[in-house]
Amino acid sequence: MDWLKNVQRALNYIEANLFEDGLDNENVAKQAYSSNANFQRIFSIVTGISIADYIRCRRLTLAGEELVETSHKVIDIALKYGYETPDAFTKAFTRFHGITPSEARKNLSQLKRFDPIFLRIEIKGGLNLGTKIISNIAPIANSGQGENYHFNGVARYVMGCLGEMSLADYSLIAGVTGDTFAQFYPLGDFRGDSASSFYLGLHHCVRVFDKLGYVAESFSERELQSNREYYIKKIMMSIDKGVPVIWYRRGPVAAIVGYENNGEVFLYLDTLNNDQTKPERLILDEVCFNDDEIDSCGWTIVSERRCEVSLKEIYRDVILSLPELLTMKTDSYVFGAEAFRSWAKDIENNNIKDLSDYFTYEVYVVNLATNSGGCQDFLKKAQELNPEFTFLEDVRKQYRITNYLWNGGSWVKDVHSPEEREEMIALYGELTLEKLGGAFGCKKETLEDPKKRALIVKQIRRFADCMDHVVRILNENLSAT
Repeated sequence: MDWLKNVQRALNYIEANLFEDGLDNENVAKQAYSSNANFQRIFSIVTGISIADYIRCRRLTLAGEELVETSHKVIDIALKYGYETPDAFTKAFTRFHGITPSEARKNLSQLKRFDPIFLRIEIKGGLNLGTKIISNIAPIANSGQGENYHFNGVARYVMGCLGEMSLADYSLIAGVTGDTFAQFYPLGDFRGDSASSFYLGLHHCVRVFDKLGYVAESFSERELQSNREYYIKKIMMSIDKGVPVIWYRRGPVAAIVGYENNGEVFLYLDTLNNDQTKPERLILDEVCFNDDEIDSCGWTIVSERRCEVSLKEIYRDVILSLPELLTMKTDSYVFGAEAFRSWAKDIENNNIKDLSDYFTYEVYVVNLATNSGGCQDFLKKAQELNPEFTFLEDVRKQYRITNYLWNGGSWVKDVHSPEEREEMIALYGELTLEKLGGAFGCKKETLEDPKKRALIVKQIRRFADCMDHVVRILNENLSAT
């Protein structure tokens, strides 16, 4: 099997030297102790692709990731991945991904992936080490309906696979996590796209399932490394029962829905792709655990029902917890009104400078836009189940005001009556955050203009005022319950 080891050695060499100018057929062949012509033939037979095409596909995959995850200029990325001109890079990128680099920054879900090849020898016979996958494979993401928080979509999917259809409700779970109510703003490292990414994460997301009446267990990559066989078996047992496993990874949360080769490979669904029904592959190799995030990345398994919890109780408990959530403040992040004020202060002080800042800027816009309309269904249901919570209509109105302030009152569906819209216009005018240029697609030159920047700061501080009103309404009315 030396020839197989030599091909894998060559693959490892390619992966370690993707950014090097001298990466070519001849140097790759040397790693396999073979002549150039002979090894090109062997490589193509074993992998199904030529060396040159393999290098090109890997480079363009990584280039696509760098485009959407960083603010680096296209010309710099082109040079990094071996293209002498932006035009040559654009042509190659478009042929591979089907979209241009500029389009990729707006439509990351359309990017194609070509993952590294790892060669395995499969022994036939004996135990069946083939593929096992849950039967209920369906897309998790539905951002077109305002379902923009990844953990909530995966948790909804898990509850549906457990047969808990009344709990398999995105609006309900986004309320339980608090994501649909709380604007967040990091004071340190950026951790994710929602409030729960900051205050829950891998090790505390089990609280969400506890509130739904279920037992859940989380374990990190470090823990899996220390007892690999035990934890892989637990993941496989959940899949065997038809229940996906939540995967906290470097990026949006995903769902493990199957496995291959007795757990050497996991199959997962991504939350970035609205149409994905074919799982991607996660190879549990040593390269999975080689950075400083092995304690914050890992898996959550939801197992058995702990107790019966009524919907009335779930919704009521969320409302009771809102004042604390909306005033949460740590050294690392702030929620609610203080999140808006911290955001406004950074804009006012002209701290939004490079494109990576603009990426996170748009995340905060997604946060406020999603919550301005997304919380309406939860609050309406909470009031239906708890009729004494009549004050929730006042809370809903404050969120509707934020909806108007950011884009004039448009969401997945219109949340304003014609009369209320006229009221908003009379109170706040028609210069929304979007019309001021401070919402989606906000440009550097806009925030560098002192007059435009001042108007955007003023508007964002109005959002903070609305959140102050929400907390005041809740505190005044919940103290009597």
